[in-house]
Amino acid sequence: MNIFTKIKETTNFTEGEKIFAEYILARPHDIVQLDLQQLAKSSFVSTSTIYRVIEKLELSGLNQLKIQISLQLENLKDENHDVDYNYPFHRHNTHHQIMSKMLSLYDQTLKSTFNLIDLDVFLKVVQTLYNAENIIVFPSIGNYFMAESFQQNMLEIGVRIEVVKEHFYQHWHAQSCQKGDVVMIISYAGRTTYLEEIIKTLKEKEITMILISSTLQIPFAKYVDYHLYFSSYEDSEEKIASFSSRISLQYLLDCIYACFFNRDYEKHLNHKINHYID
Repeated sequence: MNIFTKIKETTNFTEGEKIFAEYILARPHDIVQLDLQQLAKSSFVSTSTIYRVIEKLELSGLNQLKIQISLQLENLKDENHDVDYNYPFHRHNTHHQIMSKMLSLYDQTLKSTFNLIDLDVFLKVVQTLYNAENIIVFPSIGNYFMAESFQQNMLEIGVRIEVVKEHFYQHWHAQSCQKGDVVMIISYAGRTTYLEEIIKTLKEKEITMILISSTLQIPFAKYVDYHLYFSSYEDSEEKIASFSSRISLQYLLDCIYACFFNRDYEKHLNHKINHYID
């Protein structure tokens, strides 16, 4: 996860710490350029408040904060913020213009998704899936097809994976999960009302959980073991279609599959070739 998203996701800041966190988001270039005393003066907080924020962001010191922000500012230069994710084209656009705008939307979505990935978390997700006794996916209604595409890829290399769509079956799968199983939950905004109850059940049973969601505040995110993020510029309700979130999820799942495949490349390739069907 990039540093700006991590700041937005952190919920245990005190009122004073929130002031400095908001200062980072509003004036990131100042963080890179100013020293500790200058930052304290400019943001109207104490140096101890700055250090507490850095500690809650799990960074080793001010220099690491400066490095993280510098990296993200460099990455953000490549992102095109003129893309309208909810209405990427308009009534009077030509076919060529629509195709060009969709290309920009895809390009921006993939870049922003890549920038949201915390590599340490991602690698742990791949390893966790590799070691799982069983893999079960609970997708929200808009993500069924992406989940099934991931399932197909995994089945083709000999990895059994279940995609459980309906609430009724998700409930009973949660009840029957055993330690060693891994459940992947896919939900853009976390508004599926029954999911929190299911996730609490899984937590009580000590089932490892992976959540893929937007960077919106997800009420049950605190219960999961690993959290990966959609590109989150899209409105969850008002839009022409889920263009951005769909391609973002596809990219994440494809990356998980590709890195899983690479853990035992020859074995998976041979299985795919030897069991290929038209």
